[in-house]
Amino acid sequence: MARQMGRLALLPLIWLICMLSVAASEPVDWSGEWDTIWRGGGARLILSQEGDRVTGTYPLFDGEIEARSVGRKLEGSWRSNGGEGTFVFVQSREGDSFSGRYASGEWWTGARAITSETDGDLLAQWTPGDTLGAFLTTMNAVGPGSADLLGRAAALLFPADEADTGVSRIDHVRLLFKVLDRMTVRLWDLPAGADAPTVTVDLAQAGTDVSLALEFRQIGIRWYILPPPADELRALRAELDAARLDRLEGVLLPDPDRASPRDTMRTLITGLVAAPANPSDAVIATLDMSEIGAALHGREGPLLARFLKLTLDRVGFLIWQELPDDPVADAPYIHFQHPVGDIAIAPVETPEGIVWQFTPDTLRNIRSLYAAMDEMPLAPGVAALPVGDAFFQSRALVRQNAPVLLQRVGAMELWQWLGLLAMIVIGGLLGSLLAFPLGWLERRAMRQDAEDAAPAVRVLDGFQLMGVSVAIGSAVLLGDIVLAVPDEVGRVTTAIAWILLILAATLAVGRLVDWVAGVRSSSELADQHQQTIIDLVRRVVRILVYVIGVVMAAQVLNIPWQGLVAGISVGGLAVALAVQPALGNLFAGITLYSDRPIKVGDFCSFGETMGTVEQIGLRSTRIRTLDRTLVTIPNAEFSNMQIENFARRDRIWLQTTLQLRYETTEDQLRYVLVELRKLLIAHPRISADPVRVRFAGFGSHSLDISIFAYVLTSDIGEFQAVREDVYLRIMALVAGAGAQFAFPSAMHYRAEDNTPDAERVQAAEAEVARWRGENALPFPDFDWQEKASISGSLDYP
Repeated sequence: MARQMGRLALLPLIWLICMLSVAASEPVDWSGEWDTIWRGGGARLILSQEGDRVTGTYPLFDGEIEARSVGRKLEGSWRSNGGEGTFVFVQSREGDSFSGRYASGEWWTGARAITSETDGDLLAQWTPGDTLGAFLTTMNAVGPGSADLLGRAAALLFPADEADTGVSRIDHVRLLFKVLDRMTVRLWDLPAGADAPTVTVDLAQAGTDVSLALEFRQIGIRWYILPPPADELRALRAELDAARLDRLEGVLLPDPDRASPRDTMRTLITGLVAAPANPSDAVIATLDMSEIGAALHGREGPLLARFLKLTLDRVGFLIWQELPDDPVADAPYIHFQHPVGDIAIAPVETPEGIVWQFTPDTLRNIRSLYAAMDEMPLAPGVAALPVGDAFFQSRALVRQNAPVLLQRVGAMELWQWLGLLAMIVIGGLLGSLLAFPLGWLERRAMRQDAEDAAPAVRVLDGFQLMGVSVAIGSAVLLGDIVLAVPDEVGRVTTAIAWILLILAATLAVGRLVDWVAGVRSSSELADQHQQTIIDLVRRVVRILVYVIGVVMAAQVLNIPWQGLVAGISVGGLAVALAVQPALGNLFAGITLYSDRPIKVGDFCSFGETMGTVEQIGLRSTRIRTLDRTLVTIPNAEFSNMQIENFARRDRIWLQTTLQLRYETTEDQLRYVLVELRKLLIAHPRISADPVRVRFAGFGSHSLDISIFAYVLTSDIGEFQAVREDVYLRIMALVAGAGAQFAFPSAMHYRAEDNTPDAERVQAAEAEVARWRGENALPFPDFDWQEKASISGSLDYP
């Protein structure tokens, strides 16, 4: 029973698998046009399907296929220009492409064709001009995935045998186009017709004397191009390139996208077609915005580019070869003329070389020109530009619902003026809403102690003003973008908006600095020194805030603030010289604050004076000397002095020279040296390292012993006490060795007068003899074990 239930449970799964298998075997849709490529070529494949049977043609090579579809697979045979074979295609799951191969193993792939703007009735051949225009339009559109366009262009050539032309028909098309692309053609000037069946037209390269005599022949009612043989076309192309190089000798062309009127126009149009919503930097670079404020470039550039494209789309279909490609032409190229304004491209000298850009006059008039041509339908063959700008959408709504508002008033249309006014009102309302909470805090602060609340009230006032200014300024800036305000109006509105923002922010930040400094100064932890620093920092920061605000405002107004600052600097030189001593003291005070070689309370020596620092001001420093007088020294002078700061010492140097009588024997001297070292090492307030006690030399009346050590204290009073203790111990030590201190004198004495204590002399010499006998004479120094055993062993105090 359980086994039967399990089998029943598998039935739905088996049914699902069967259905999927059936679905997988159902043929997919192959009908339609496919742009296909293979190694070394490609063509447009036109397929039709009935059930699982698929047939098709690719006219470029007079080819046809027959195949059968099973699921996503298509298998069949092909025939073309005397050749034939088999193939297999597999369609992608999305149905927009296929992968395939020939029986020979070579690949053949394709994608569903995208309708080109040349697919309409642009291939008319009623006149030579029609035929040449169709040829150029088709070849300009050739690119990846559009191989069949080569076949369309080839169909415009007069039928000829490959033996006569020297190359295949497709290669002949490519050669002819490379030559024509170096020419400047005016299709309007070509004859509309002729009595004879043959017409010859001279086409020239802009700026040179090289030309091409292109022949047209009529068959029935259609005209065809009869191009020169391939060898002549190759030679002519080389001649065209050489002539162009000769003309460009010594000319710098830094940007190939703007090297000529043709390049500039092509960069603008193709760039906007590729990315209409976000024009690239190359597109923006085609516009000469030298007369537009720098602050508006980011907004105006993309907008003006779209205005140009939309206007050009109504002027006519563009064939690149009708535009001149001479980089060194003297005169601007005027593409379109209208009573409202022209569309012109002119050469511009830059430090890097010559570039061609749409002129400032063109940009200035393009809004009016667009409005004048708004009702003009798009030129045949031009695809509508998808524009998502709020301006164009808003204008379309106004045009549909209230066309009377499109009436021009000054530099803008009426609906733009009304929209700008509405944005200002909305900004003011939003600013009031933002300021309401701050006003409530201000009223609450005013109910407190008036003196304590005053700084906070000033800060809140500043932020309320900033909130309203920010709201209005932001609304105006947003209105400039949404309404596409022209440059002559945008300069004013943008400047007003930014000035409001900058002034309000500067005022608010300045008051905030005052409030923070006041809070910090009133802190119980802030001493006089800190309060001086806080006041200095407050003044400096406020000055910096105001200077930055002025510089930003000058930048917005396009005022050359660098020159203004330089002028002020030169004009203020005399004042600076007059107050040089005061400024020197001020900067010296700042140096003392920042470097801090001393601080209040430090005991220091400067020049011949010693004392304690009591105050460091912005102009001078006050010192309390040892005799309790107060010395005031200008900061500029004080900072240049050699200052010895005793308060920064970690220990104090003990240095003296003992002078013993010449009657002191050699071993007595050794004994004294050793005991002195022991004394200093053993003293707990003397640093054991370094300790140096050395026989330093023979004085005029004494044997000199140099003592060098550090007392472990930074307090001068404690140092003097330790030094006193050490000196007293030294006196006892010298006396215990039977030696005597020498003193400067000139005297005559006999040996028996005041003789040294013989017993002590013998004791000292005996001790040294013992050291020598034990091979423990501690010279030149104690070993480290001896130092460790006696270090800090004395009683002190």
